[in-house]
Amino acid sequence: DISFAIVDILGDYKDPNEALIADKEAFIEKIKKAKLIKDEKLEEERIEYYKTSAGANIISFIDEIHTAADTPSIPTGFKQLDNILDGGLYEGLYIVGAISSLGKTTLITQMADNIAQNGNDVLIFSLEMARAELMAKSISRHTLETTLASGGDPRNAKTTRGITTGKRYADYSGAEKDLIKAAITAYGKYAERIFISEGMGDIGAAQVREEVKKHISFTGRTPIIVIDYLQILAPYNERATDKQNTDKAVMELKRISRDFKTPVIAISSFNRHSYKDAVTMEAFKESGAIEYSSDVLMGLQLAGAGEQGFNPNEEKQKSPRNIELVILKNRNGKTGDKLIFKYYPPFNYFKEN
Repeated sequence: DISFAIVDILGDYKDPNEALIADKEAFIEKIKKAKLIKDEKLEEERIEYYKTSAGANIISFIDEIHTAADTPSIPTGFKQLDNILDGGLYEGLYIVGAISSLGKTTLITQMADNIAQNGNDVLIFSLEMARAELMAKSISRHTLETTLASGGDPRNAKTTRGITTGKRYADYSGAEKDLIKAAITAYGKYAERIFISEGMGDIGAAQVREEVKKHISFTGRTPIIVIDYLQILAPYNERATDKQNTDKAVMELKRISRDFKTPVIAISSFNRHSYKDAVTMEAFKESGAIEYSSDVLMGLQLAGAGEQGFNPNEEKQKSPRNIELVILKNRNGKTGDKLIFKYYPPFNYFKEN
């Protein structure tokens, strides 16, 4: 780019020749001032350019290290996962992908609850499920956790529908009602830290940014951000392709994580994938930005997927199911690890194996 400055050297005259004839000295003085303005602008640009050097940013780099000491990692509540992630979540973009019915939303909702129990705010953008559905999933999980902790039969726990269908309560025993009440009480202890924004095609990356700003303004706290799920964020351009819109959304979410210095967790769907296939980076190829802009990329699969003799139908019939979380990309750590979870679909619960 060529540096330039716009200045008025004509005054009330129609052209430079007329201005020169009318008052030569005044015209020359205006030319000198115009050159001075241009030189000053060029010097400002030069100074700004040198500010981009690494040397000019040493002090701010050191300041950020001191700031980071006061903002440690945020545990996910899953110890093995936290070990792989060097203690938990940091500023950055985390993407979790899977085909349908493998528990993507359940896993991230449970993670969000764990984070809230630790005293951190979580801002969830639920673009598919209603707020009440997410709340019911958490309460259902608490009924199972309580049952397992007391050595009871897991079948005594309650599903989301068992909690939200009011007419069933007439047939519940006192113990069943007490279990639900205890689960709601447990959820209520940290629910004030969970903020759920419902959307139906009307929430895009720009709206996410505005909601985060609003949350910080109202609470004074920076939330961890959850997007459920990436592919149904409102498009930035109706005329763009799905891939272009997803790429743009990913890059904007990455920018949000950087600007607010907070983890952003986005759930991603796989369109061209089967239960038999082992999850790989190829599953995310629908969007190049997911692969390149994410800091951590994880995929869920049935345990044993991709191995010889694997039968997905048998695995799906198991209760609980064996689910693997595969670390496909970890910008600041090791990749390729597989974590095995016990997944109880009826009760929305993941347990590290």
